[in-house]
Formats: sequence, C-alpha cells, structure tokens
Amino acid sequence: MNPRTMDAGCLRALRRRGHSDASISVMTPEEAFCEYCAYHGIMNMMPATLEMLDKLRAEAPAAVTAPAV
Repeated sequence: MNPRTMDAGCLRALRRRGHSDASISVMTPEEAFCEYCAYHGIMNMMPATLEMLDKLRAEAPAAVTAPAV
C-alpha cells in the first residue's frame, strides 16, 4: 500500500496501531483492511470475512435511482 495515496482515515488508523510508512508500504490491501478493522474494535478478521465482503459486493444491485416525481 502507498501511504501517500491511501485513504487518510485508514492511514491514521494504521499509524495509531504502531505501523510506520515502511511497514504500511509492504502491506497487502487485505492486511491493511484487517488492521483498520482491528483499530475500530472488529477483531479476528479472517479470509472468509473478506471473501464474504467480495461476494456481497458482487451481488449488490447497480446504483439505485430515486423514482421520478
């Protein structure tokens, strides 16, 4: 992950968990996501959790538009 271009909230959470820019730069997106979740108290992330997120994203309908009035 590139600390210079990543989401500011995620970067802040990773730094508060003790990660340096050097350690962040070698993280995979999954590792960064798990660290972000751990910072917010969501523990025990596992591959199945990330797989479910991918499945839900794939099943999500296209953007819903408001009905015309």
